[in-house]
Amino acid sequence: MKTKFVLFFILISMMLFCQDMTNDATNDLLVKLFSKEQISSLKNGDIISRMFVKYDALGENTHLSIDIPKTDYTNEDFSVYEILTDEKVFIPYVLNDGSKLDFYNLLASFSKLNGMNYYSRSSSKVEKLILNCFKIESPKNKKNINDTTYDKIEPKITNYFLQQDNKFGKITFKSELMNDSNNFILINTCVEPISSIININNGGEYKIISFFIYDKNSEGFYYYSINAMRVRVNFLLKNGLLRPTTFSNRLRAATVHFAKLLGLDWSEKLNPWDETKLKNGEYKTY
Repeated sequence: MKTKFVLFFILISMMLFCQDMTNDATNDLLVKLFSKEQISSLKNGDIISRMFVKYDALGENTHLSIDIPKTDYTNEDFSVYEILTDEKVFIPYVLNDGSKLDFYNLLASFSKLNGMNYYSRSSSKVEKLILNCFKIESPKNKKNINDTTYDKIEPKITNYFLQQDNKFGKITFKSELMNDSNNFILINTCVEPISSIININNGGEYKIISFFIYDKNSEGFYYYSINAMRVRVNFLLKNGLLRPTTFSNRLRAATVHFAKLLGLDWSEKLNPWDETKLKNGEYKTY
């Protein structure tokens, strides 16, 4: 009897240990990307945004630099990027087998990006950011093709899409969507130079990285998005022709648009920065 009890106790202990190990592995990205203070703030409905442009010609940077946490998906030197903005928010979402596949397909539905709005500081109003967007076969074949609806979730899929942007014109992205347990990681990399009259950079030097980290207890995704761009023309930076708010507002546009696709109305959050506070330097952390 005593032997059976000891064996039962060992079995239960092993099960609890394995469960803890599984939880630690599942929440590893959550711990790396979000502090406890940030999680608490995000659960209360806050959105955490940071922005940085080299030289800070307009004095609008919120930080002197932005450190991007190292993960398997962000394993590069982000300090070389002349423009860095990021954003964190909590998105409520009940995950089950069906809704998980729906979420996966939503991240691969490029046509749904069409019509995304953003707040334009230059015109002080909401304008359309993405005029058109659709899946293509490859950078060499840019014919409009239908989004793929997947019937199962793969560890990784790669697609290409073309986006007609209100500032940068037609730009082509390589889209890599990864699944890790209940987490999703989306990396969209511009495969051609970004051009605004002249080429600003080279292909592969503008990317948007998005983490959707699911937490069962909170019933939703902790969302972390990074906008990183190299700028090879110093003149644009030193003369304030590339504003940090331009790129931060783009991240906010994506946040609000994605929430809309999930049935959430965050339209009142479309403008991340109060103009008076921005001009008075109240967002600076240095």
